[in-house]
Amino acid sequence: MKNAIKYIIFFGIGIGLLYLATKDVDTQQIKDSIRDANWFWIAVSMVLSYLAMILRGIRWNMLLEPIGHKADTWTNIHAVAFGYLMNNLIPRSGEVARCGLVNRAEHIPINKLVGTVILERVVDVVILILVISLTGILQAEALATLFSKIDGGKGRTLLVLALVGIVGLVAFIYVLKKFRANKFIGKIVDFLEGIGNGLRSIFKLRQRVAFILLSLGIWACWLLMSQCMMYALPVTAGMSISDTLFFMVAGSLGMLIPTQGGLGAYHFMSKIGFEALGYSGAVGLTFAWISWVGKTILEIAVGAVGFFVVTRSKIKPAPTTTA
Repeated sequence: MKNAIKYIIFFGIGIGLLYLATKDVDTQQIKDSIRDANWFWIAVSMVLSYLAMILRGIRWNMLLEPIGHKADTWTNIHAVAFGYLMNNLIPRSGEVARCGLVNRAEHIPINKLVGTVILERVVDVVILILVISLTGILQAEALATLFSKIDGGKGRTLLVLALVGIVGLVAFIYVLKKFRANKFIGKIVDFLEGIGNGLRSIFKLRQRVAFILLSLGIWACWLLMSQCMMYALPVTAGMSISDTLFFMVAGSLGMLIPTQGGLGAYHFMSKIGFEALGYSGAVGLTFAWISWVGKTILEIAVGAVGFFVVTRSKIKPAPTTTA
């Protein structure tokens, strides 16, 4: 029931944003543009999207080694793909789902897996900040327009709330440690410490250069994926790589909103992103629909295959212990 309620709420948010994005746009123009799309470039974009998943799986395995674990590389890749599939069903469930799948296949403690996934997200946020900074140099006016459309004067309030949340979490962990002797609280502390061990794994990496290159490679795949989607539409085929970089920032911000696979949120951000570049909202929505549908089909397909492969051929019996 709880998951059903969450699903309905997030789906409602997505539909609401989709309505806001399309209410003043000529949908016939969108249909005509989609009909003229070049499907070769859409296919290339989907290949690049899967390549990014492969790189994510390899990078994830690198974070497990410093904490004394190593999974089969393809198990990690399939688990990452399965995580994307789950995000299309229940927002933000994919990270937990992929950890659960690797836990079943490789018997790596779930808390350590969660810690490395959080670390991955931290690294991605750092790169996103760098990308936004680069975009601010190349597309300063468009970026200012974009933020003026989505901020609404609430940016400072959100920053304060984030800081309060971090301080509150630190205080909560400190209080828990004081009562660690309690069996139930002790389990919570052990779980949190496992997450901490996963987070600290980045400081023990032996292949730091490879890790950085993989992280940059993931974002390069996303950029090239977006550029190929630009080539797929006659109206956007002439857009420069700096325009695509700006749009990738707008799309990434949209994916932060918890809806099923970015439904509505991605479309809304695409529309205002293209408007900030001087294009019509219809062009932004056309691009959003083609890229979102292609991305969603790919994620469902490879996620389902990945789950099938891991559960059918990779799940190993739990190790037995002797007294």
